[in-house]
Amino acid sequence: MKKLIIIIGIMLILPGLCFAGGSTLTGVSFTSIPPTPLNDIGDPGFEGFGVGICPKTNVTLATYQISPLNRHDFTWHDNHGNYITDSGSVIVWVPKFYYRIGHVDNPTYALHGLNSIDIKGIYDFEDTGAANAAGYALHRAFIDGGVEKDGFFRDKYTDSSMTWGAGTVAGSVKNGNPISTHADHNPVAGLTACSDNKYYEAVNAPKARDGVDGAVNASSIWFCSSIFIEDALAKLSLAHGQAAVSTANCAWYHATYNYPKGNNNDALKDTDDTTTVFTSDGYSNCGKTGSGATFAKTTHNGQNCGIADLNGNMYRIAIGMTCVATSPAIEAMSQTNPCEITITGHGKVTGDYIQVDSITQADWVGAKDKLWQITKTGDDTFTIGFDASGFGTPYDAGTDPGTVTLGSFYVAKEATAMKDFTSGNSLATDHWGATGVTAMMQEITVPMKSGAAYALRFGNGNTQVFSEATSGDDWLCACMGMPISGDSISTTGTNLFGKDYFYQYIRDQLCVRWGGCWSNGSNAGVWYRHLNYYRTFSDNYVGFAAACYLD
Repeated sequence: MKKLIIIIGIMLILPGLCFAGGSTLTGVSFTSIPPTPLNDIGDPGFEGFGVGICPKTNVTLATYQISPLNRHDFTWHDNHGNYITDSGSVIVWVPKFYYRIGHVDNPTYALHGLNSIDIKGIYDFEDTGAANAAGYALHRAFIDGGVEKDGFFRDKYTDSSMTWGAGTVAGSVKNGNPISTHADHNPVAGLTACSDNKYYEAVNAPKARDGVDGAVNASSIWFCSSIFIEDALAKLSLAHGQAAVSTANCAWYHATYNYPKGNNNDALKDTDDTTTVFTSDGYSNCGKTGSGATFAKTTHNGQNCGIADLNGNMYRIAIGMTCVATSPAIEAMSQTNPCEITITGHGKVTGDYIQVDSITQADWVGAKDKLWQITKTGDDTFTIGFDASGFGTPYDAGTDPGTVTLGSFYVAKEATAMKDFTSGNSLATDHWGATGVTAMMQEITVPMKSGAAYALRFGNGNTQVFSEATSGDDWLCACMGMPISGDSISTTGTNLFGKDYFYQYIRDQLCVRWGGCWSNGSNAGVWYRHLNYYRTFSDNYVGFAAACYLD
């Protein structure tokens, strides 16, 4: 109703105003007038939610090699919020939005409590300060290069190979064969801009989309979609599912499995809805991009206008977060409760997390392959919540290969522009390595589950999963899809979060993987996060999607 009033008010005040569809009010039927204002995210549970009309004029968009698709400005149309690049990639505009977690005034609080989420758009608040005062946070996906952005474009489909001029680029097209980072499956090295089948090529490939004949454009606006953008899409899905009451505006709506469906059961179907089927791309049980039927069941907003391929089929690499870590040998472990570990000059403080690996001795193996929150007892010692007091045999550091991984997580600074990241590990612009991290990123504490194995799932009963903070590290973690604490994740997960995988790990040169693949079953989904892989990995089930901001 509020947005209808806005439109009527504009109509009365400015009778000659030209709307996004390009028609004036004079002598034009109301069916030609967009039902929502420019750059509006819409209302959760309703038609057109989760995408919107880019506020840039068509002339301005043309300078970015972007054009609107027919009827992009009508919420009821399949092309609502959909655009296309000159190179042929279909992309979707997601307007700036604010979200509020676990507030008693959230419309879905009665049912979902501290895990309820509400979404508001730019017409609901004067600015971010006003939104914060009401408990709403601006999603970090809308800050880039030090400024707030109107929104972002994100590929509608996971990227596949396509011809552009005399070269080959990564593009977003329906029924494409998804690019992977392995020689055996639509290799990324087959693109003109790429030479290796490694994860880091996901940073290089998007930069050729607006280049010449498949070559990288040094001034490209395109980048591998970020951890913030991927989380924004997941947050929109969560809000839409909570607000929906039927499949009318949300095709994947279900009383239990209330989230986007995908190719994840290793048989070209969705494990929670086997009526959702996919077309094989000819490799194992991987599907073609956007091939899910019913298609709307596979998009972030349950409508044909939405972004597809978020659950399963191919893991997606997400930039914007990494880790710098070392793995020194364990020098000593005490036969006490808590157990004290000696690592000379460990550099950690109380509350930090460490990772214990590679121990082989009987009894002591109970500490390995787990994350532990520490209490610092000295510059060379700390304790973990591991009871070694009853062990009959001391830990033998001279023969046991046990290690402790000491790492720090980093996230892109607000002043950093995602398009400026490069794919190496030595330059000031590189996404990996100490030099680039120092210049482009800031350290952040990422909560883990202490004493637990690596493989966990999102959700733990009714425990709050994401922070309600509007600033600081907790806000950043929420905008990266990282849990508020170790209590928010468990071995079983919850249906509200699809029982999606959270694989906690401390890995040097971390390259985050998102969404799951065709064989992950219920582990796959919009919340899936995997922190165990690094820059130079190569996998036949790992690809990417591109995104961009406009100035």
